[in-house]
Amino acid sequence: MTEDEFRELLDRHGSDLERWPRATLREARRLLAQSIAAQAMLDEMVAVELAMTETDGDATPPADLADRIFDRAFGTRTASSDALAPDAAPLRGTSRPV
Repeated sequence: MTEDEFRELLDRHGSDLERWPRATLREARRLLAQSIAAQAMLDEMVAVELAMTETDGDATPPADLADRIFDRAFGTRTASSDALAPDAAPLRGTSRPV
C-alpha cells in the first residue's frame, strides 16, 4: 500500500482501522509500522475527528445561515437575507456593508 492509497482510505473510512475493509487492514498496518508519514496522517485524522466531536454549548447554526452564505458567495439577495436585522452579526471574517 502506498501512502497515497493510505490517505484515500483514511479520508474515506476514518481513523478507526477496524472500520476499514478487511482486505486493506494488513497492508495498512504494515505501512503504519514502516512509515512516519502514514503515522502522522493517522494522528492528524484522529485530531480532526476529536475536534469535530467537541462542541462548545449550542452547536445549532442560525436559521438564516445558508441564505447569508449564498448571498455573500453569489451577491444575490434572498427573501430572508433582505429581512436580516441591521444588527445581525456578519459571517466571521467579513464586514457588513453600510
